[in-house]
Amino acid sequence: MLLIQQLINGITQGSLYALLAISFSLIFGVLKLVNFAVGEVYMFGAFMGWLVVTYVSSNIFIALAASIVTGWVLGFVIEKVAFKALRGVPEIASLICTIGFSIFLKEIASVIFGAETHSVPGAFEKVAFKISGASISWLEIFLVSITAVILILLQVLIYKTKTGLAVRTVSLDYKTAGLMGINVDKVISFTFSLGGSLGAIAGVMASIYYNAVFPTMGSISGLKAFAAAVFGGLTSIPGAILGGYLLGIIENLAVQVISSGYRDIIGFVILVGFLLFRPRGILGKKTRL
Repeated sequence: MLLIQQLINGITQGSLYALLAISFSLIFGVLKLVNFAVGEVYMFGAFMGWLVVTYVSSNIFIALAASIVTGWVLGFVIEKVAFKALRGVPEIASLICTIGFSIFLKEIASVIFGAETHSVPGAFEKVAFKISGASISWLEIFLVSITAVILILLQVLIYKTKTGLAVRTVSLDYKTAGLMGINVDKVISFTFSLGGSLGAIAGVMASIYYNAVFPTMGSISGLKAFAAAVFGGLTSIPGAILGGYLLGIIENLAVQVISSGYRDIIGFVILVGFLLFRPRGILGKKTRL
């Protein structure tokens, strides 16, 4: 029974990791750079959801819509400030800039919202049904369902639309894509904004799931999502999805088999292992996206 419950928890948490891992994968696929401010976009999305459900409306869909807008704007700003201005310079400069953005956003959140943990009103908390004694709540069903819909729509966008074709073309060679008539700046801005929205959605769903939101919540979650992206394949969107779910499941099973104190260590052990022995990840390829 406990193993089944941990498996259910792993799938739910894996959904959150998958959305964040895709943010890393999208941005890395376009510019081959890691955006370490993803975790703080996740955190701001969570705070926006908290503000909406606390002071505006308890409707979770309104909170999700507000978080999407917040993530989109933050992704757009980060690209314009940290990446566009530094495009063509050594990659380490942009990397350091995103780390600086991460610290800046974290401090801004601490000043605006305070450093304490805020409670998020619960939603869909009732048990939907049980499997072999393991409980599945409506909230878990909601989170997994929303994630599944988003992932399906993302796959359609990337692989079945002209915008997705432009993103994949820019990911292969943005200079050549520009010569072919593609507006590279527009595509890159769109990709960053889309990645920001995915991270913010993950944040608001995580705040509801854990019933908490605080300024540093994106630090560990962002690093775990990066580990998941490397695990599945940083250059592959399906790989990032797979890595997110596998990491969530492995973490929760490890909690059951070993100890809850090792939960945060598992992701980083996986990250180091794959960087050493298979840096492309499970589904990663030499080509981008």
